[in-house]
Amino acid sequence: MPARRTNDALRVPKGLKILPQRQALALAKDAEIGGLGIDWSVQPAVLDDVGLQEWVRLSEVYAHDATRFREGERAAITAYCSWWSAFAAAAADVRDRGPVVEGRSDMDRGRTVKNPATVAMREASQQLRYWARELGLTTDARVRIGLADSSDDSADDDNPFS
Repeated sequence: MPARRTNDALRVPKGLKILPQRQALALAKDAEIGGLGIDWSVQPAVLDDVGLQEWVRLSEVYAHDATRFREGERAAITAYCSWWSAFAAAAADVRDRGPVVEGRSDMDRGRTVKNPATVAMREASQQLRYWARELGLTTDARVRIGLADSSDDSADDDNPFS
């Protein structure tokens, strides 16, 4: 969604830090490419309860940073939350039934086999690592894309309220 225009001039979007108008307008113009900050209140209908809980958790973690994620990243965040839900379901099954279960096929009757949920867990964890890296949710990913952690005292030197 492009920045709104008023009398053919860009309007500074809500949520940007207090910046000089020229710098804020430049950021607003740049936001036209990926959209403005994501509207976390619009929750994806495809997510189940566990996926929605992760969506809400992310919205709370990044509430202070209005443009950390853009509307253009909604699908990626939704995919991350979906894989989180798949991982949680598989992990719960392994927790409840264990890493080995009784075989169900004719060949496996009477013996134990690896719980199929361990395979689902492994696939989900691989996807979670991919999406976490893509979205910059890990320390390593943030360093690679040049995002400073909030523990860095110099990060807020330009914030007049810190």
